Amino acid sequence: MSPAPQMGLAARGIFKSFAKGKAEVITALGGLDIEIAPGELLAITGPSGAGKSTFCRILAGLERPDAGSVTLAGRNLAGIPPQQRRVALMFESYALYPHLTVRDNALSPLQAPGGRLDTAEANKRVDEVLELLEIRHLGARLPGALSGGQKQRVALARALVQQPDLLILDEPISHLDAKLRHKLRGEIRRRLASQTSPSLWATPDGMEALSVGDRVVVMDQGRVEQVGTPEEIWQRPASARVARLLGDPPMNLIDGELVHEAGALVFRRRDLTVPLTGALAGAAQKAASSAVILGVRPDDVGVVPEGAADTAVAEIYSNEPFGKHAIVTLDLGALLAKAKTSMANAAALGADAGIGRKVGLVLPWEGLALFDGTTGRALPGT
Repeated sequence: MSPAPQMGLAARGIFKSFAKGKAEVITALGGLDIEIAPGELLAITGPSGAGKSTFCRILAGLERPDAGSVTLAGRNLAGIPPQQRRVALMFESYALYPHLTVRDNALSPLQAPGGRLDTAEANKRVDEVLELLEIRHLGARLPGALSGGQKQRVALARALVQQPDLLILDEPISHLDAKLRHKLRGEIRRRLASQTSPSLWATPDGMEALSVGDRVVVMDQGRVEQVGTPEEIWQRPASARVARLLGDPPMNLIDGELVHEAGALVFRRRDLTVPLTGALAGAAQKAASSAVILGVRPDDVGVVPEGAADTAVAEIYSNEPFGKHAIVTLDLGALLAKAKTSMANAAALGADAGIGRKVGLVLPWEGLALFDGTTGRALPGT
């Protein structure tokens, strides 16, 4: 592995376990290797329990790793207490001072010993951040008088006013309404883009991670599943686990088998048959066994009237209209798949009133992914 960047962060071989009861031990982190370059915003995503918050707390000095090292801005952080690390952490639990107003909570890290700003500059910075987060008018209120979303923005403000060597945002906008989340994703990313220190954004929302990160780390069960740019992870998920975490709705994962038919290799599940061509066929040849998982995005799934040529039979399980499009869930027999189709097509199929109705399912020949049926890893070449 390359040496740690001079002003960036390098975490290597991070292990952390917790005792549960008298005998059980839970491994929260199983050997993480993560680097963040100067000025880079790294997004970490994964399901609840993946180890995201534990990793954040280790970087901030609130937890000690069982093994591994953390280097930040050229300093090994082993033995350095939290208050001396120059790490700004926005807690998932907010951790606001209940006796301080919104404004004083945001101002508090700038008034700590060793602060580098004079009073006028500190006040100016707090005003800018409170305005950005649309809570300046709440400046005189105590945390007890705030909603959950307002408290979250105060905690976010307290982190953003600082100029640390590392900024960590642990689920910074999870409790905000959709419109405000959309606005703040762009505003915060724009603000962080002008900084030279590294930043880390942890979120269970895979699409949020893709929208904010220069690079994205996908974690599951304390381990890194994939690291890459948003485009790389979206287009080529490294495993079925990664594919399940990304998309709204996420990629359909259809288990089946590889079958040689008329001299060609096809994917088959019951009456669903998909010819494998090009790179996908080459990848299928490298499969360890005939058991594979076919990945197809809901946008690429076609739903047509029953009996159409070259279709498999599916049954409408549910229909969710969203204005311009609809998400139609299809029962393929012991497996549900989702199709994202136009409202007009859903209406023509009678999806809204036709729960249980038979329809035809069409999968594309291109834009598919193929995963090993045992390990779940993407087959080489896909």
